[in-house]
Amino acid sequence: MSVVVSPTLVGLTLALLLLLPQLAIRARAETFTAPPLGPPSVPITGTWQFHTGDDLAWANPGFDDSGWQPLQADQPWGAQGHPGYRGLAWYRKRINLGDTSSPLGLYVPAADGAYEVYWNSQKIGSSGSLPPNAVWWSYGKDAVFPLGTGATSGVLAFRIWAAPASTNTDSAAGGLNQAPRLVNLPILQQQLQFARDHREHTHLPQIGASTLIGAAGLLSLLLFLRGQREWRYLWLSVLLLAEASTGLQFLTRNTLPFVPQQLSVQVEGVCLSVALWLLLLSIFGLNQSRRWRVCTAVVIAVFLMANLADCVAIVFWRYAGLGTRQLDAVTTQVYTALEFYLLFLVGFGLLRRKTWSLAPLGIAAIVSGLYLPLLSAVTLVSPAAGEKIGRWSVQIGGYRISLETMLDWMFLFVLVLNITLHQIWERRRQAEIEMEIKSAQEVQHILIPEEIPAIPGLFVASVYKPAAEVGGDFFQVIPLGEKGQESGALVVVGDVSGKGLKAAMTVSLIVGTLRTLAEYTRDPAEILLGLNRRLLGRTQDGFATCLVLRINANGGAALANAGHLAPYRDGLELSVPGSLPLGLSSDASYDEVHFRLQESETLMLITDGVLEARDPQGELYGFERIATLMSGRPTVEHVVDATCGFGQEDDITVVSITRTAVSEPRIVISLSPHLAPG
Repeated sequence: MSVVVSPTLVGLTLALLLLLPQLAIRARAETFTAPPLGPPSVPITGTWQFHTGDDLAWANPGFDDSGWQPLQADQPWGAQGHPGYRGLAWYRKRINLGDTSSPLGLYVPAADGAYEVYWNSQKIGSSGSLPPNAVWWSYGKDAVFPLGTGATSGVLAFRIWAAPASTNTDSAAGGLNQAPRLVNLPILQQQLQFARDHREHTHLPQIGASTLIGAAGLLSLLLFLRGQREWRYLWLSVLLLAEASTGLQFLTRNTLPFVPQQLSVQVEGVCLSVALWLLLLSIFGLNQSRRWRVCTAVVIAVFLMANLADCVAIVFWRYAGLGTRQLDAVTTQVYTALEFYLLFLVGFGLLRRKTWSLAPLGIAAIVSGLYLPLLSAVTLVSPAAGEKIGRWSVQIGGYRISLETMLDWMFLFVLVLNITLHQIWERRRQAEIEMEIKSAQEVQHILIPEEIPAIPGLFVASVYKPAAEVGGDFFQVIPLGEKGQESGALVVVGDVSGKGLKAAMTVSLIVGTLRTLAEYTRDPAEILLGLNRRLLGRTQDGFATCLVLRINANGGAALANAGHLAPYRDGLELSVPGSLPLGLSSDASYDEVHFRLQESETLMLITDGVLEARDPQGELYGFERIATLMSGRPTVEHVVDATCGFGQEDDITVVSITRTAVSEPRIVISLSPHLAPG
């Protein structure tokens, strides 16, 4: 049996044998041959072999990658057939380095994720760390790896891990974004230093503005601490300091890994939003409404819980599964939606104040405060569109200023201007109040007796020490016994509820009424009835306690009490019937107590400032300490010193009347330094 071989078949077989080596080379992908490094760097052009998954054997230069997908390195893998893929993947490329007389390195632009670099199966460096303890950067990080002076050709491989996608992750992202470059190391170091200097130079306006904003925040904090704790200055301080920190984020963008960088952004965002809401609540006067305070507290609580849940997800993001990603999506939508609470604050605030003077602040707050939430909402729908909008900027000279920065500066300028004008108005208002207080003090100087004619048979001593600039205590010593009548005095001690200017004005009313009544009657009970009628409806839900004593030179005394502390007679409490304070009821009645003060006996009248003195632990001075103090028959100065040493809380007035021989009339009055005549 013979076999006939066709010449045509023989020719085709020979041709195939000659082409097989060429086909094998093409299946492995093209080899990149580096040109002589005249320029500082050369991009590694052409396609790379790409495969998802992970196997360290893929770093071996002899591994057959002909079945892998050819991919460009200057575009992410999501844009080249793997949208939304997150996890491990490999890039491989054969490279012929050519002339290696110069120290060569590999420059890798910022990539999406952490990676390791292998040259001929040897790991030459990494960026971040791969799972299970993954560390990566939010915006990637440039890196340079020396190639050494070993092999001049071989396989360069990247083992890259992309973190789980978040709500604003573009599905087209992943892996390398720009082609790696072969570099001349000494020249590259100079270029990178120049690039860093240039980047810092272009950010000088932002650095300067953030520094000024931070200084203004510290100044606002000092105003809060040194002033009367006006909360709007605290909120302004938090807002300005958070804004300054946000403006300097670019300094840490490529130095802090993903988790701490994202947590800092989250904290800054929370401070900005919450401080802005509370500040606007104060500026527009909505903090005076309980409904708005409660509503704002609820919004802030939900906002904080959503951000806290998001922070927990960030900490464990390297392990993020479907549940964690859904939690991130829900919490992001919640706190992004709550950002629009700003609209309600501004809208209702303007309607409440009904003034256009705050309209510029409201508009600036809306535009600046809602820029990021709107940008986040756009990014959720279209990450590419959100990124494009976020990059809008204006070139001014050699500096580029972003739209977000300009909006923030505009708002802060309007805000600081508004706060400054408010501060000027508050200073003027404070000056007016101080003038009113000074006038009240002058009136009180007139009302509190300083010089009293001598009263035969009586020695009167007193100390009056208000707790504030003007007090609510009062006392009067009115001499009696004109036209041959028996000498004596009408002594009145009392206390108006409350403190400050309001109490002082009530004191003025009482003293004026008292002096008028003393012209017509000397009966203590009748005087209290007249004072009660006068005060009804004029104390604005307040009241006044009062004790009226009429005492003659022979010691005969009559006393009536309207809710005041009982006096002490030679260290013992005098029993007096109680009754309602003045100004509470038109049906109040007052009983008189009659007694005789013996020679050398002392009657001491006090106000409740003595009783209500309080030590640093909050304990009251109390009746027991008063009884112990009075048992020693102290002077009025001793009583006041003991009480103030314990801890003064309220106005203190102490008046003592001692019966003496008729030939020794004396009156001693001691005033607090607040009321001492100049």
